[in-house]
Amino acid sequence: MKISVSGIYNNLVKIQGWNVGVIAQPISDFLRPNNNPKIVWLPTPDKRKYLADPFGVIRDHRIFIMCEEFDYSTGKGRIVCFEEGEDHSFGASHVAMELPIHISYPYLLEWKGETYCIPETGQAREVSLYRAQEFPYRWEKAATLIANFPGLDASIFGFEGRWWLTCTNLEDGEWEKLFIWHADDLTGPWRPHSANPVKISRRSSRPAGTPFMHEGTLYRPAQDCSNRYGQNVVINRIIRLTTEKFEEEEVTCVKPFQPYLEGLHTLSSIDGLTLIDGRRSRIVDSFSEIRYNITGQWRHLLQRLPGLQR
Repeated sequence: MKISVSGIYNNLVKIQGWNVGVIAQPISDFLRPNNNPKIVWLPTPDKRKYLADPFGVIRDHRIFIMCEEFDYSTGKGRIVCFEEGEDHSFGASHVAMELPIHISYPYLLEWKGETYCIPETGQAREVSLYRAQEFPYRWEKAATLIANFPGLDASIFGFEGRWWLTCTNLEDGEWEKLFIWHADDLTGPWRPHSANPVKISRRSSRPAGTPFMHEGTLYRPAQDCSNRYGQNVVINRIIRLTTEKFEEEEVTCVKPFQPYLEGLHTLSSIDGLTLIDGRRSRIVDSFSEIRYNITGQWRHLLQRLPGLQR
């Protein structure tokens, strides 16, 4: 194991800033090498916050983007929503969902006329489904899909007559161990894949957005954390997915875009458009940011030293 002193130093004195972008291309375009899209970035967040993990829907010909808003002063994330205006621009966000714990990755899906969200609630040690009472600002908990499991970046999709859920485990290989569940109905019961964890790879396990079909084949975006968290997005081709077998192969690696060249960890589809996020850094200037970085470095060390993991 190699630990870079300069890397640790940079990660202590620099703080990450993420933002969300909209691309007028379908997600399948990223299967092509060297795709160079035009990106419309949301307004730059306040320096104490960042925006990441975008998902969206289109209502009345307008784009609604839900994403994580992380606040360094509280060390906690919540879900906010941006609405497209008549001039196709995005103004200020509004809080869409906030819980006593940190939440992020607001995975959206529409089913039987209802809109659902599966926010990351790993701190609560569960994966839960929320139904929109009044989209996008009033939600109710519809079901606990997986209890007593601290799932990260849970992504749900239908395939061959069955529901599938992919995620990693906050307490066991959060960057590298892929877990799968399956169900006959969206609300469950959800059963674990017989081969869990179905994959162990820092480069292409942790979910990174919406799986999608293209020319009859299922593809799955995943985070490339081989060098650091949220570095790139790898798109995998699903070769086999049954309740007992799982196999996929890497097709391409999508790298960050200007001016956010330090990271990319979400690629989500929204009716022919694609949402992404991007990271760039600045120097820390508050105690809360220093504390955040120290905590992050400790967790990173635990990831690199398997014998010390929780």
